[in-house]
Amino acid sequence: MIQSLFIVMPLMVCAVFTVELTLSWLRHRDSAQGWLAVWALVATLLYGGHYVFFHHVHHVLPLSDTVYVACNLLVYPLYLIYISELTDLPALSTRMPWLVALLGLPVVMALTVWALYAGMSTAEVDRFLAVYLYGGSRTGLSGLALAQALAHDVAHGMFALQVLFVMSSGIRKIRRYNQRLKYLFADTDDKHLGGITVVLWLLVVTSLFSVLANTIGRQSFEGSQLVALPAVLFSVLLFAICWMGLQARSYVLEMQQTETAASKAVETTGCSQDYKALTEQFEQLMNVEQLYLLHDLRLDMVVQRLGTNRTYLLAALKQEMGMTFNEYVNRRRIRYARKLMESNPDMLKSDVASQSGYNSQSAFYRNLKTLSE
Repeated sequence: MIQSLFIVMPLMVCAVFTVELTLSWLRHRDSAQGWLAVWALVATLLYGGHYVFFHHVHHVLPLSDTVYVACNLLVYPLYLIYISELTDLPALSTRMPWLVALLGLPVVMALTVWALYAGMSTAEVDRFLAVYLYGGSRTGLSGLALAQALAHDVAHGMFALQVLFVMSSGIRKIRRYNQRLKYLFADTDDKHLGGITVVLWLLVVTSLFSVLANTIGRQSFEGSQLVALPAVLFSVLLFAICWMGLQARSYVLEMQQTETAASKAVETTGCSQDYKALTEQFEQLMNVEQLYLLHDLRLDMVVQRLGTNRTYLLAALKQEMGMTFNEYVNRRRIRYARKLMESNPDMLKSDVASQSGYNSQSAFYRNLKTLSE
């Protein structure tokens, strides 16, 4: 009874969030949440395969095992597509060669497993299930049963390679996205995909467990209370992934539009003297009105006051001052904060952070430590 509860736990987490993410996608038409809903559905089917396996529902095992192989090879590529929806333009979902490579191979592998099951006699299926799927051995297998075992071994190898590729690619995409945010916004703490980065690192750890479990086989957890460890671990991780997905918002479209226009502005605008005049106006505005002390200051707010456009100001700051909008604002805030602390040594650091324009103390301390005069 307790083992059954642990087995069904990840399945229920995925099923509930599949519904929630689908409803959220229907409300907002957010493509990232749409792909995450597909991911949650595939994960639900995957853990449905676990349920059938551990409860020895033998008459549906050939079908559920085929679905399990497909879903096991789809979850990581689908999660990479989800991350790409948040961080890339164009996203992987719009690049057909990538989409075919990421999703086509798992489908081909599943069709191979299905075809082998279809060609096997009832006796061969029963022997394969007993010897390989539950016994973790190929001893005594021959013909299509042996071919099926080899196909499963290939699927396990593909899974291990997927984990390495998706983890490295996903982390790289998120880091690049977070760096680009600094190009546009004065405050980026609430825009960073920090939570998803943490989840991705947790996924690295649990992925190692996944590779190990695939290597030694699910049969090693058969009838053992050890099944509780991966069940709880993956339930928590699945909950975190889906919860973060419901909260996450991407600024990739805005960043892409600005960066593209900025590149054209650098090529087509006038001489450096124009940039110099604009930066002088920018600094005067900052000095007189101290806009850098505004919480949630955006580049758009500044360009409206200057009567220019975002792309031209970004190009000017880069050429004349050698820094991004984010870096300039944070340097001014930290300079103001240091003067505030010198003149008011008893002031609480939380008050210093707030009066210096920061929404969070963590951002204040990080910039105080890293930015120099």
